[in-house]
Amino acid sequence: MKILFVVTGLDTKTGTYEVVSNVSKILLKNHEVSLLTDLKSNIDIPFTKIFKLKANNFLFPQYRFMPGLKKLINEQLVNNFDIIHIFEYPLHITDYLTIKKDKINSPIVISLHGTLHQFNKFPFNLFKIIHNSIMLKFQKNIDLFFVSSLSEKKGVVQNNILEEKIKILPPAMNVFSIKKQFSTDKKIVYIGRLAKSKNIELLIKAFSKLKTTNVNLIIAGPDFGMLKELNKITKEHGLVDRVHFTGWISEEEKIKLLSETTIFVHPSLEDVFLLSLLEAAAIGIPCVAFDVESNSTILEDNKTGIIVKDISSEGLSQKLDLLLNDNNLYDKISKNSKLILPKKFNWELTTKILENFYYDVVKS
Repeated sequence: MKILFVVTGLDTKTGTYEVVSNVSKILLKNHEVSLLTDLKSNIDIPFTKIFKLKANNFLFPQYRFMPGLKKLINEQLVNNFDIIHIFEYPLHITDYLTIKKDKINSPIVISLHGTLHQFNKFPFNLFKIIHNSIMLKFQKNIDLFFVSSLSEKKGVVQNNILEEKIKILPPAMNVFSIKKQFSTDKKIVYIGRLAKSKNIELLIKAFSKLKTTNVNLIIAGPDFGMLKELNKITKEHGLVDRVHFTGWISEEEKIKLLSETTIFVHPSLEDVFLLSLLEAAAIGIPCVAFDVESNSTILEDNKTGIIVKDISSEGLSQKLDLLLNDNNLYDKISKNSKLILPKKFNWELTTKILENFYYDVVKS
């Protein structure tokens, strides 16, 4: 089978990068897998062929306007594939291929990653509403929509997409081992983009309310417009000496940071399925997340993690204090998560499910 992955922004190496990287490596054992992406994407992923187009910022940096798509379709270069798999929804490349489907022979499937039904805050929410009201009129041009969980599927169904077109593709993770570094100073860690949707400001406020004192907060990840505000909140709460922003970190730096991590926190209320949360839990780091989206699918409360039902800085702070001071609970969660999660979420299983979806679409 000849497969074309369509994905932009791979240079940030976030969750989508992890999915594309791991799935493509397995698919390449039996199929040809090519990539259509933007010039900025630094690709260290093996592909049969790579198409790179210039991308310009339009309205919002995330939208990535790509004028070269017209030529690509007119020359019928995208018709050399059995299936086209697009990653994420509110992008120019996704919209253009969807609208121009009458010139494309290959079936199209889209991995949504929560990008359809999540709206963030103004002005992104207004853009999303306008965008979806237009683009969902073309949903007949898409053969399948992939979601990460039943929770995300429920959100997608509310957009009047036919349920039979929505398939759950469970995500997975890379399993690696770490040598735990123990210290008298404990570390609460967040790894991910510094974006409005990640709710990091609430994490800092929760940290300011902790009763436990011998602990630092490490916030690691590239700035997506929030660093200035987060620094301001940190200063307002007198936490400059205890809250540390590392910026983007490499894979080696991430592993080192995780080896020093006491608790991993995922404060976002919108991520449908966070791979970094799953990875941290699977190597035995007790994780804390709010009871939203698929977090309770990844973490079973008080067994493989802590699920915070009180969505507030106070609720998060209380659970962090509990985990920092209850050694029996901490050890139980650490042992259970290492044992259970790697068996439940792995790339071979996810890729096999995806491969079967491909075959079904091509046959039909």
